[in-house]
Amino acid sequence: MRVLITGGAGFIGSALTRACLARGADVTVVDNLATGKREQVAEGARFHCMSIGDPRLEGIFVENGAFDFVYHYAALKDVRKALIDPASDADANILGTLNVLRCAAEHRTGRVIFPSSAAVYGDAPVRPTPETAPISPISPYGISKTACEHYLSFFAHNRALPAVALRYSTVYGPAAAEESEAGVITIFTRRMLAGRRPVVFGDGDQTRDFIHVDDIVRATMLAAERAPRPWAVYNVSTSVETSLNELYRQLCAETGYDEPAEYLDRKPGEVLNNVQDPSKIGRELGWRAEVSLGDGLRSVVAAYRDEMVLAPATR
Repeated sequence: MRVLITGGAGFIGSALTRACLARGADVTVVDNLATGKREQVAEGARFHCMSIGDPRLEGIFVENGAFDFVYHYAALKDVRKALIDPASDADANILGTLNVLRCAAEHRTGRVIFPSSAAVYGDAPVRPTPETAPISPISPYGISKTACEHYLSFFAHNRALPAVALRYSTVYGPAAAEESEAGVITIFTRRMLAGRRPVVFGDGDQTRDFIHVDDIVRATMLAAERAPRPWAVYNVSTSVETSLNELYRQLCAETGYDEPAEYLDRKPGEVLNNVQDPSKIGRELGWRAEVSLGDGLRSVVAAYRDEMVLAPATR
């Protein structure tokens, strides 16, 4: 099996790379390292430092294809920066995606897998939110995910390029970047372990559907192999709604931190409440989340404790 993973030096992309290599796949990674880290690219993968909008991307398809799967994870993910500069977000996330799709279609890729987001729903009136809910993004990040879904559907139906969009809820894990939405877990944990007071933006009653990266990788690879063609869309979530205040309490218990959070004004463009209905992917593909939030948070805290112990030795 031949696989291309764009954004393979990032959080989810690197986890997918390791999983594909473990299955014996021939893996090519493309990442410009704008937010990813070279050391996160798994040994055994072929690496190209390149932006997805680069015209030379086609050469990767010529030299390393034909790919059975293209996992397209290269994107700008900082919601706050996108609010200030939506043009850069659109250039990387929409135009870059079009370049990937063009190359994939012209070189007979087996399927493109795209990490969409719960952000496409905005503040959904129904929770848990099904895939049939209205698409109503309230941020440039959500808008770019929505646009990319439409382009994937177009290529699937008009350019013979099978595709699947996976609307992830809030993905967390030991290597999640602070700039991502799930970075709140990374930020809270690191601050608590360092004895520094975390900040909650808003009243803390806003909710998220937190899902561990291991569950995401399982769902993604299952969808790549089994989703109906030419086009499919799935929520990938736990259907469990957790407030930031409850998250804070659980992390305090895990880290031993006993100070209250500092509360500041809520950030613009932030969805207030978010939880998705994953019954469709369960019904059609037999997937369900397996990592509980408690177990997942324990793994994150353990990883960052180890990081703090090792940090002085690496300076």
